[in-house]
Order: sequence, then C-alpha cells, then structure tokens
Amino acid sequence: MYANPSRPFAAIPPTLRWSPTHLFIVLFCVLLQCTTQAQTPARELLNSERIAERFGNYGIEVLESSETIRVSNLFSTENGARTCRTFAVVRYPATVDPAFAAEHAAILKGGSIGAVFAAAGWEVRKSHLHFGETPAAGRVAALMHVARGAALAQHVYVLDIAKGGQVFEYAALVEIHHPDYLRAADLPRIYGPAADVDREELVESLLATAAERSEQ
Repeated sequence: MYANPSRPFAAIPPTLRWSPTHLFIVLFCVLLQCTTQAQTPARELLNSERIAERFGNYGIEVLESSETIRVSNLFSTENGARTCRTFAVVRYPATVDPAFAAEHAAILKGGSIGAVFAAAGWEVRKSHLHFGETPAAGRVAALMHVARGAALAQHVYVLDIAKGGQVFEYAALVEIHHPDYLRAADLPRIYGPAADVDREELVESLLATAAERSEQ
C-alpha cells in the first residue's frame, strides 16, 4: 500500500500518530531534564580523592590527636616509600552535637574527615578563608622529602557539614601541600577566591598553630 501524498498520515495507524501537542510535551520534558542536569553542580573532590586521583593511591597517618587538635600526614606511596602530599592541622569544634557525634568518634579514631562524613550521607562544604605560601619547616620538609625552606602552598578553611536541613560548622583547618601536588596558584583556580569574611583572628590563630606543628 502506498500513502497518498495529499494525506501524509493516511498509512500510519492511528495509535502511532503524534499530535503537535504530544510532540511539544516530549520536547519540553527533554529540555527540562537537560536543564536540571546542567544546573546540578558536581560535588567538589575531597582532598583524599584528589590525592588518589593524582598519584594513584592515598593514605592517612595521624601524627598527633587530642580532643581539640589533630595533625595528619595525607600521603601517597610509591615503591614502598611514603610522600606527604598534604600536612593537615585540624581544630575540632568546642562542642560536638549529637547529630554528628558518631562521625566525630570515627574521626578521632583516625578516619579521614571528609570521607567519614561523605560515607554517612553528609554534604561537606568548605568556606575558604586564606590562600598563601609558607616555607617548609623541618617536620614538613622531612615528610614531603623537599628542601627545608621550599615554598609550599597553604590553605585555611572552615569545614561545614549539612544533612536533613541541618548545617554545622565542624572544624577549621590549615593544609600545607607538597609542590608536586598543589601550588599556591592552584588553590583559587580550584576553589575560587577566598571568602570575604571577617575571620582574621581565626586565620592568624590557625596559621600560628600550623607553624608550631610544622617545626616539631
């Protein structure tokens, strides 16, 4: 059977005919899905994930831990040798809310902060307060296998956690990075500009703590 050119839908069964309204609805749904996907921001990589992606593996060694401070060596391993990629100093909250008490306990036992919260379904957010450089002090230089005094990227931020409509400021951190991992110019490129907030006292206190722990 041949279709009549003057009746282009004559040979198409009625159940397969799409009206202009049907086509509009399908097109609208496709465009809505694409727009939603485009507007959904990708989750920012955790530092542990970024190290593993860059060097092929990741580990954490807790160098010092108390109820208020933790000092950690975030490292990669090659041929059995560890290289510190991030020297991290964490200041814990003065009060631990019951909402994240279990996660805090796991972190005190040596768990990676971002990984512990992400695994428990929390959204991990960072408020970036300071990007800069610091000379490699003795302890950090030895862990990173770099010359003492080498310029190292330094990053200060506050870590917030969010879940179920609740948001908590969990910790304040200073991270000092190996030059083969991140340099000072990389930080604003990755994270955007530092937040324009009045927390200079916090930043200065954290930098002083990090300087002290870096030399030990």
